[in-house]
Amino acid sequence: MRRETRILLSTVALGALWAAGQEVPEAVASMDTFAVRDVSITGLRYLDRGEVLELMEITDETSIWTDRDRWLVPLREHPLVHDVSLRRRMPGTLELRITERRPVALVATPTLEPVDADGVLLPIDPAEDRLDLPVVMNSEPVAPGSRLVPRPTRELLAHVGRLAEGDTAFLQMVSRVSWGERGTLVARWSEPRVDFLIPAQASASRVREGLTILADAVGRFGGRAPDQIDLRFADQVVVRRSDPLQ
Repeated sequence: MRRETRILLSTVALGALWAAGQEVPEAVASMDTFAVRDVSITGLRYLDRGEVLELMEITDETSIWTDRDRWLVPLREHPLVHDVSLRRRMPGTLELRITERRPVALVATPTLEPVDADGVLLPIDPAEDRLDLPVVMNSEPVAPGSRLVPRPTRELLAHVGRLAEGDTAFLQMVSRVSWGERGTLVARWSEPRVDFLIPAQASASRVREGLTILADAVGRFGGRAPDQIDLRFADQVVVRRSDPLQ
């Protein structure tokens, strides 16, 4: 029997056992035919491919039938990995789809570190990756050695993440985000310097409404921006200035 035919039959037989939820015989699974020859990885931006392969501990002798958890658990424990899925493609290819955690802000630890919407501190160099993100103000210090920011900051970051999904352009103009009165987000623009007072559950369309009012106010005030755009009141946007024009 030709070698290619034996490989095909072995692949079909093992695939049937695996699909039926049965264990693949160790003697067969360890055949050189089923050694991992290629790993296809999609979804990488901040993670390095070499680091992924190192975490998976893949060698020339690694079988494609290795217990999936031996690969997936170390990957899921990495602070940059939000989720990962794996697919075997016979006879020797693994296909990985990784969803990385996305930085939405910087938090002082005391040095500024990127953090995602879940409050997980991410091992990313803000300068090297040129992250243009707002600074989220901590009400409590980060515990030494922790990769998770305190709960009040996590709650604030959840809203920042929602704003980022709804209007990335708006958040790119924001230099700082903090809690205000009664659960209000205070998002400060640096240029022009304007504070947006935003209810925690405000929609993206509500924020865009505030941007429209800001543009109108700048036009009315001869190019001068107001101090605040207040979105806390239903069906209206309040514009405030500390030095009203006469």
